[in-house]
Amino acid sequence: MDVELTRIEPDDLPELHRTVAAAFGEVPTPEAIEDERLTVEYDRMIGVRDSGRSVAGAGAYSFELTLPGATRIPVAGVTWVGCLPSHRRRGILTRIMAHQLDDIAARREAVAILTASEAVIYGRFGYGLSTQAVWAKVPVARAAFVEPPRAGGRMRLVWGEEREKILPPLFDAWRRERPGSIHRSEGRWQFAFRDRERHRDGASALFTAVHEDDAGTADGYVSYRVREGKHDGANTTVAQEVIARDPSVEAALWRYLLDIDLCESLDVQVQPVDALLPWLLTDHRAYRVVHVNDFLWTRIVDVPAALTARRYATEGTLVLEVHDPFRPAGAAQGQFRLEGSPDGATCRPVGATADPDLRLDVSALGSLYLGGVRASVLAAAGRLDAAPEAARRADLLFGSEPLPYCNTGF
Repeated sequence: MDVELTRIEPDDLPELHRTVAAAFGEVPTPEAIEDERLTVEYDRMIGVRDSGRSVAGAGAYSFELTLPGATRIPVAGVTWVGCLPSHRRRGILTRIMAHQLDDIAARREAVAILTASEAVIYGRFGYGLSTQAVWAKVPVARAAFVEPPRAGGRMRLVWGEEREKILPPLFDAWRRERPGSIHRSEGRWQFAFRDRERHRDGASALFTAVHEDDAGTADGYVSYRVREGKHDGANTTVAQEVIARDPSVEAALWRYLLDIDLCESLDVQVQPVDALLPWLLTDHRAYRVVHVNDFLWTRIVDVPAALTARRYATEGTLVLEVHDPFRPAGAAQGQFRLEGSPDGATCRPVGATADPDLRLDVSALGSLYLGGVRASVLAAAGRLDAAPEAARRADLLFGSEPLPYCNTGF
């Protein structure tokens, strides 16, 4: 094949979008291409041409990721990955991934993240599942709370420019405290506020309700849609996003959603595994989980920088032997000594030792990194090698409270 990797300029975006969309069985509209211009970073886009024709592509966004301990780190958000059906199984994706990870390392980003179209694609490139999300349903008739929300204040609907002014700072304050969450650029917010019909799945345009405290200060919000009942008139409220730093405010937001007139059920989308809502309900079984899906995948590019950036649940020391078969010459291969605590951490390469505490693939370290799974579980599944005592120490050290959660798709 006469295949070459190329830079992407603004005029190339429609062609690249058409190529990548075809890999997902989609045809982009002019509207969708213009929406993408709000967030695209051209210097991070990759095109692939075969004899001059576009056949594949990939890209990345520049994000800030919140880590356990409420520290934050710049990361590459891998996106736009697709290859035409005519060019599958020819090593193109492997070449793109290698090129992209080299670029990420050159930018001194210690971590890459992505959301995957299939769960089996990216492990071989060193990505590990690090957060999950829950979809659930709640029948309104069974949605009584154990006790009324205590937040006080009031709820009110907001529209247009007022919504655009209120929501971004509330979300930003929340995401700075929630491990696994990423920041949203101004362009990403503009994209969300356009609320295109192709994203509504047959439901209404977005409604947004804000909770204000007794002094009139906004301290939480909910975005939702209403899906009309096709035959029996029983509407469904679709909760798109529920954001509050205070649990009592979050309870008030859920109560608002469950009390909307003419709606007989609530669809809950992209909620954390450790969600508050089921514990608010008198009838715990009313929170019926429809499915749990992988969401964020994490790839460690530079072990010392990545592990130094986060905070740890307790004080402790571990020696990790990390294997990175996809990038064996990179900064994620070797043995590293981690000294972590709630107040800070250091991680440095060390010479080979006879008995490291943990031996693991870089993808397993990606899963462990945000604290969404215990090291002892990974050991039991054969994804890392550690003595039981060392695995227990790693459980304590890497644990995250709350669990990592990402609700921003990209």
